[in-house]
Amino acid sequence: LSHELKTPIAITRSSLENLASQPLDAESRQYVDRASEGLDRQAAIVRAMSEAQRLEGSVKTADWDMVNLGDMLGHSVDAYRTVHPGRKIRLELPEDSCELYCAPELIAQALDKLVDNAIGLSTEEDEIVVSLDREEGCCLLSVANQGTRLPGVLHDHLFYSLVSLRDKRVIGQHLGLGLHILRLVSEAHGGKVKARNLPNDGGVQFIIRIPTT
Repeated sequence: LSHELKTPIAITRSSLENLASQPLDAESRQYVDRASEGLDRQAAIVRAMSEAQRLEGSVKTADWDMVNLGDMLGHSVDAYRTVHPGRKIRLELPEDSCELYCAPELIAQALDKLVDNAIGLSTEEDEIVVSLDREEGCCLLSVANQGTRLPGVLHDHLFYSLVSLRDKRVIGQHLGLGLHILRLVSEAHGGKVKARNLPNDGGVQFIIRIPTT
């Protein structure tokens, strides 16, 4: 479907660009601008559909290995602090190590999306907390950020393709594939992902629970 839509979208875009280059009155210009915005949205959906399919394929073909999640998180958080020098990113690790047989690249990708989501939903004044814990035969990987609350919808729906937590008026073409990745990665490891509002307006926390056995 995405392949079939690319050509008509390209034709429509070319026609709109040609029309926009002509002298237009204010009302006509307004309609052209609206059509261009709608076309951008359609193109973003097509790209998201293709990306979602590629993600599902990469999950099925990932390489697996035994890793120390604490070490992985330590290296990742160091990288996030370098990339986002103005942000407060804190790392919390358990006293005991958390060894896990997993697909390291997929876990790292899920963590990247969680932190990117937290960065996008908070300000430089807010703290982001990346944490790892052990609980009843599981490793719990979580990212929490201040300054946001989940909308009043079924939270499980956030983890499906094209569903976005972000304010579309601000983010524009963001289509929620990052959260979709979390669901794919957690399910590939026999785990689950959930999101919750922290008490006392403390923000939002996303948690990936992965069995260790």
